[in-house]
Formats: sequence, structure tokens, C-alpha cells
Amino acid sequence: MSKGIDDYDTDWFVDIDNQFNTVSTTQNKMSKWKPIHLKTANTNKNADVTFMGDSVLDCKSYTGTQKGTVDYLVEQAPTNYVEMNKKRVNDITVDGFTIYDCINSVDDVYGNAVVISAGGNDLLSKLSLLKATDDNNLTMGIMNAELDKLTKAYQTLLYQLKKGGRKFLLITCYEGNLAYNPTRFHNVDNVAISIVSMWNDRLYRLANELNNKNNRLGQQFDVLDTRTFMTPDCFYNEIEPNEIGAKRIAKNINKWLYKNGVWS
Repeated sequence: MSKGIDDYDTDWFVDIDNQFNTVSTTQNKMSKWKPIHLKTANTNKNADVTFMGDSVLDCKSYTGTQKGTVDYLVEQAPTNYVEMNKKRVNDITVDGFTIYDCINSVDDVYGNAVVISAGGNDLLSKLSLLKATDDNNLTMGIMNAELDKLTKAYQTLLYQLKKGGRKFLLITCYEGNLAYNPTRFHNVDNVAISIVSMWNDRLYRLANELNNKNNRLGQQFDVLDTRTFMTPDCFYNEIEPNEIGAKRIAKNINKWLYKNGVWS
């Protein structure tokens, strides 16, 4: 049975308001939390960019080609760069990963660029809360509290990944194709879309706050809003990207990689 947010020990949370720009030699020294290291089969320690997170990136099971977003991203490079780019990528994505799983995978992150897709599965784990009451005001209040917890977890993830000059691309959650399975989101589809929007707003605020602070480490935080290019034909089911969706996500990540000099 998967854990809910309230089931986690919050001692690991690092308040980054005053510590994000502090360089420490041991990431976990300032917190009682110690990561449970998740073994990743294909960790590439020589990579320029690491991809971490959920099925937005690890969607091999849904494309029908045994290729996921990261595979398509590499293939979209000019032919003479494909093999080279494969060696520059560290793909530690896992379908089903939550923000907490990403926190537990920080030791496998390498390179000066990190692309993160996390939060969608955490939101899905709270789906039952949307059906707990017919009072929308009460539901939104409960979900706001849950989103605050998720935001703190995401802050902690970024703190654990801090490195001088590192660039981050934070991928939003999309609305998906809820009509594919009306039963799953019955009577909560509109509320679910609102929750997704509230979460994405938090990602934007977090990125802006970190960029606008006295950023002595020279880090950069950008947001890729998947809602601007993902359409109903991009999904295998209500939420998982199919081949069309994976290629679109890859294309937009590639634009960011080229723009920021990760690909040259």
C-alpha cells in the first residue's frame, strides 16, 4: 500500500529559505534525514544532463515502441550527434516515481543540468481526498495543505541537488485526457484540473523565488509548461504519454537544452 504524505517522517525537510545558497561538503549534514539510496542500473557518471522523475519521461510502456521521452530526445539530435548525446545523458527516470523517490535518488544525479518531472503521482495519491466531501471549499482547503507539503518536499529535492552553476528544468503536470476513463475522475474532473493548476503555480513561484534570491551558486531554475503543447491525442490512457506525447515533450526539452548550451 503506497504511503500518503502524512505517513512520511518530515524530519528530513530542510528549510531552504536561509540555506539554499550555502555550500556544504556533505549534503545531509544539516538535516537528520538520510537518503535511502535507490539503485539505478544505468547511472552515467560522465553525463552532462540527468533526467529524473516519473512516466512523463519514462513512458516506454505506453508508446508502443519501447522508447521513452529521453530516447526520443536523443534521437532528435542531428544524426552525427546521436551517439555522442547518448553518452551525455544520465537517465534515472522510473515510471511511478514520486517527489520522495526523487529525493532518495539524488546520489545518482550527475552533470550541470537536471530535468525533473515529479509531483503527478503524488497528486494522484490524493485523488481519494477529492471524493471525501461534496463541500468544494473544504476540499480545496485540504488540498492546499497537501500541496504545501509537496512544495516543501520539492524544495528539499532542489536543495539536495544544489551545485554551483547547475541548471534545472522543472516540468509541470498536465491535465491529461480525463475523458478516457470517466469513472476514475467521476464528479471530480473539474476539481482535479484546478488542483493541477494550483500545483503548477507553486512550481512557477518556487522557480521565480530561487532565481530572484541572492543566488551565490549561480544556479538557474526554469519551468516547462506541458499544458501548452500536450493535447488529448498525446496520451495512451488518461495520463500516460504515448509516442506522440513523448516526442512532443522531448522536442520541448531539447529546445531548452540547446538554448542553455547543454547541447552544442
